[in-house]
Amino acid sequence: MPYTVKQVSALTGIAPDRLRAWERRYGVVRPTRTDGGYRLYDDEDIARLRLMMRLVDGGTPASLAAQEVNGATSAPTGEFRPPEPLGAGTGPGLDALVRVAVSLDRAEAELLLDQAFAAGSFESVVEHWLLPALAQVGSAWQDGIVDVAGEHFVSAAVRRRLGRAFDASGTALGGPVVLAGLPPGSLHELGSLSFATVLRRLGADVRWLGVDLPVDSWAHAADRLRPAGAVVSVPLARDAPAAAAVFRRLTQDFPGLRVYVGGQGAPGVPPLVEDLAGPTLAPLPPSLVAAARTVAAELRGV
Repeated sequence: MPYTVKQVSALTGIAPDRLRAWERRYGVVRPTRTDGGYRLYDDEDIARLRLMMRLVDGGTPASLAAQEVNGATSAPTGEFRPPEPLGAGTGPGLDALVRVAVSLDRAEAELLLDQAFAAGSFESVVEHWLLPALAQVGSAWQDGIVDVAGEHFVSAAVRRRLGRAFDASGTALGGPVVLAGLPPGSLHELGSLSFATVLRRLGADVRWLGVDLPVDSWAHAADRLRPAGAVVSVPLARDAPAAAAVFRRLTQDFPGLRVYVGGQGAPGVPPLVEDLAGPTLAPLPPSLVAAARTVAAELRGV
C-alpha cells in the first residue's frame, strides 16, 4: 500500500522535513514518485523509518542509526528484517555485556546497546535483557572473569544510555509528581533509573534524585515539591535499613504522601518500620514494569 508524506508522518511521528532529510542525507528510504513528483512510501519504508526513530530517540546519532537501519536490509532481496530479539536465535544473549566488559571496546558497547534498544520496547528490553545481562556482568566480576574496570565501563555505558532514554521520555507536565532515587549509602542506580524512565513513560512527572541521597535531602525535596508519591529503590539487602530511615522520615513528616519501596532488597524494609502507625508497607512487585504500573495506577487519582 502506498503512503504519502503526510500519511507516513502521521504513522511514524516523524516530521515531513525530517523524513526528507533522512532520505537525502542517509538514504534510509527511497520512495517512488508519482507523475507529479510526489513521494510515495511502502510498508518496508514505514518499518525502516520506525526503526530509525527508535534508535534516534534512544540517543543514537542519526548517522549511526542510519547505518544500523541500512544493515537490517538484506542485499539479495531488499527485504526489511527487523533486529532479532536479544537472547533469541543467533542474536546477542545475556553474556553479550560480559564480552564488552572484557574487551573494554567503546564502539562495541554502543553498537550492542543500539541493537538492544532497537529490538523491542524500552520496557521489554530493560526487563528481559538489560537488567539480567547486568546481573551476568556482576556474576562474572565475582568469578574473576571481569575486572572492576570492565564492570565500571559497562555500567557507565548503560548509565549514559538510560540517561538519554529518561530525557527522551518527556517531562509529563501535569502528571503526578513522583520522587525516585536511592537511600543514603546506596550506589547501584541502573535499576532505579530504569524504573524512573518507565514510570515517566506512563505519564508521571518523575524527579529522579540519584544515588546516596541523605534522609534530610529526601525530606527537603518532598517539602519543596509536595509530590504525590516517592519511590525509594532498595537494590541490595544491605540497603534496607537506610531505606527504612527514608520511609520513616517521609511518612512522619508528610502525612498522606504515598511512599513505596522496590528492588531486590525491598522485602527487608517492612520489618524495620512495622511499629509505625498507618497501612502496612508492601514492597512493589519484583517486576520493574509491574512496579511502575502499580505506582502509576495508584497515583492517577491523586
